[in-house]
Amino acid sequence: MDRRRLLLIIAFIISVMVFGFLLYYFFFRDLAGPEGPANVNTGNGVLPIPTNGNISVVGNENRNVSFPDFGGRIDLNAPRDVARGGLTNVSDYGNFQVQNFVSAPAGTHFYDRQASQFFTFDGVRIVPLSDEKFYNVQAVTWAKDLKKAVLEYPDGSNIVYDFATKRQVTLPQELTDFSFDTTGKAIAGKWFGDSEDENWLMVGGTDGSNLQLVEPIGDQSNNVHVDFSPDNQIVALYRRPANADYQTILPIGLRGENFRSFDVPGLKFESKWSPSGNALLYNVTTAKNEYKPELWLTTGTDEVLGTTHLDLKLTTRVEKCTFDSSGDSIYCAQPVSLDRGAGLYPEIAVGTPDTFYRIDLRSGQKIPLAVPVGSQAGYSAESVFLSSDESLLYFVDAVTQQLHSIRLK
Repeated sequence: MDRRRLLLIIAFIISVMVFGFLLYYFFFRDLAGPEGPANVNTGNGVLPIPTNGNISVVGNENRNVSFPDFGGRIDLNAPRDVARGGLTNVSDYGNFQVQNFVSAPAGTHFYDRQASQFFTFDGVRIVPLSDEKFYNVQAVTWAKDLKKAVLEYPDGSNIVYDFATKRQVTLPQELTDFSFDTTGKAIAGKWFGDSEDENWLMVGGTDGSNLQLVEPIGDQSNNVHVDFSPDNQIVALYRRPANADYQTILPIGLRGENFRSFDVPGLKFESKWSPSGNALLYNVTTAKNEYKPELWLTTGTDEVLGTTHLDLKLTTRVEKCTFDSSGDSIYCAQPVSLDRGAGLYPEIAVGTPDTFYRIDLRSGQKIPLAVPVGSQAGYSAESVFLSSDESLLYFVDAVTQQLHSIRLK
């Protein structure tokens, strides 16, 4: 064998080894990364809850639940009418499709696109919330008292409709992604101008008056979540990558306040405030968990929010969870299994059957609630809400868009 051929063979072997290393490095290695910023306290430590007591360990360490996964305590032959941790009968509410469902102490409302109307529901009767027809509504943002809503249409037009007075106000088409403050008299939204330099976070009255610039958002619109805190001090949360495993969350104040930022252990941050604003429920996703959604909780007021974090050991998103009115419990629907990447692309999980849990934040217990059984082979909750008296847990199926419930009392 001549020298040239020998060198070519050696070069080929080295190239294969280098290519294999790069393939492993960029696609298959576990991106463990650094331990994370010092101000993040994660794991199963003690998390102070401002309401009652402390929470230590919630749930178990195994995220890979099977169906069903309630400790062998399920009687497969006898589903119950009231959720007690096993097979539970599901109540169906007709074949109509439900959009923009919301349930709160103020009532239970939804939009029916086929009827082009809003309806209210008391658990038995479904009656029109208004005789007015609203054709092809794309998105709805409700005020906390459910008396007003911002209706967004596919052509970009927006209105604020007052269901109590039957009056409407037209908002500028440049506005979108709305949130009401707790009084129902002010709204926040994103303003999109003709260029990125003209994109702003804005606030103003629900009558379209007194619009004010809060913060420029430029090309970062997808990383700004408009959501008034219950004390109306924070108007939005901005996320930005800190490194491969952490994000920094910056609360944006209503009047330009410089609130303390905090770091969360993962990517794709999504959040939901507790009723009193003393806690923030959020989900993130990490390479360690195959980019599936992980549910976390942080507590505290505006100045200390984000100092301590607790892994709730549920593989689900905040949109599939709800607080009770006291903020002491969280009800969640968790998919029985998830494919890799479901935390980055939530549509992957649509149609996967759910089981339901309650997390008691006073005692730190993760309590199996229900394996739903009924007219469908399985139920995949798009959203979860409690009835006004908290005796029912409503959920809208992500596939059929039909409304269902399970009894809690």
